[in-house]
Amino acid sequence: TAAGVFTRNQVKAAPVLVSAQHLQSSVVRGIVFNAGNANCCTGERGEYNARRMCELAAAHLGCAATELLVCSTGIIGHQLPMEKVEAALNEFDLSRGDEINQAVARASMTTDTVPKYFAAQREIDGQLVTVGGQAKGVGMIGPNMGPMAAPGALHATMLAFLTTDAQVEKARLQSTLQHAVERTFNSVTVDGDTSTNDTCLLLANGQSGITIGAENQRAFGELVELVCLELAKKVVRDGEGATKLVTIEVTGAPTEGDAKTIALTIANSPLVKTAIFGRDPNWGRLAMAAGRAGVPFDAHRLSIQLGEVQVFRNGEPTDFDLHAAEAAMEPKNLSIRVRIGDGPASWCAWTCDFSYDYVKINAEYHT
Repeated sequence: TAAGVFTRNQVKAAPVLVSAQHLQSSVVRGIVFNAGNANCCTGERGEYNARRMCELAAAHLGCAATELLVCSTGIIGHQLPMEKVEAALNEFDLSRGDEINQAVARASMTTDTVPKYFAAQREIDGQLVTVGGQAKGVGMIGPNMGPMAAPGALHATMLAFLTTDAQVEKARLQSTLQHAVERTFNSVTVDGDTSTNDTCLLLANGQSGITIGAENQRAFGELVELVCLELAKKVVRDGEGATKLVTIEVTGAPTEGDAKTIALTIANSPLVKTAIFGRDPNWGRLAMAAGRAGVPFDAHRLSIQLGEVQVFRNGEPTDFDLHAAEAAMEPKNLSIRVRIGDGPASWCAWTCDFSYDYVKINAEYHT
């Protein structure tokens, strides 16, 4: 069985449309993807090429083309060089062992500097269940993924492919993935730009012999979320030009939705991200970003903490030590906590800083 979530960008790449249709099949046997070309804004020919990729791969795998999902990442607006795709698929070799994991992860890289993969196991009903996956993406990262409303209705990219040896019926697998993605991939950002190609897929083959139902759903869901979170943080840590992984925790909100909105608004602020790069404890930028998120709160209850240094408390600056605050912003893993009141809800978002290299990479990406 298979589940998938796709970009909510109104401009959707051809492989997104094709994969959403193929996902309706009762069986999915694999994923075929390419890097370097997004196959987006390529019209009917682009959709034909996406389907052709599935046909070529299916011929080697001995399955139907509709039993394969297809993804692409890279530059927008160029037709796929199908002669290269066909030549590559003719060299298919699925006989290799574990080393193929890193090879596949590397094959998906665009401006990524390292391959990203992770796996974890958990004992469920006395049997080890495994969830593993790979992800790519370092730019055009502001994922906002969800299920496609109906088949066909609807640059760098975030792609994530996960597998599990649990046996899970399709609807349960879909709801599990959606819940995990909302709290992980949909809560990270590098630049706030939602790609046309963002896709996260989860395939379950049942090899463990463990069936996931209502009684063990929570344990399985936590395992899927763990793998998604580790992969999502790897994406942010490798963000274009990034030097820091930043966790932004918003607490005291009325609802989780409010907390998430504020956390991502702060995480996407260029002024916040450049201050983090410069180790500048400019809490005013954090207060500004929280206040413009569109979530009502009492500014007199606002408090901000950089690492372990409280810089703003209940609407007023604290008498903090500047050198201590700068030192708190030095680590490659930085935590920022923002409290907006006494509400019960909280949310974490993950981002990175904006360095000089971010501008250089994106100014020269196409040319």
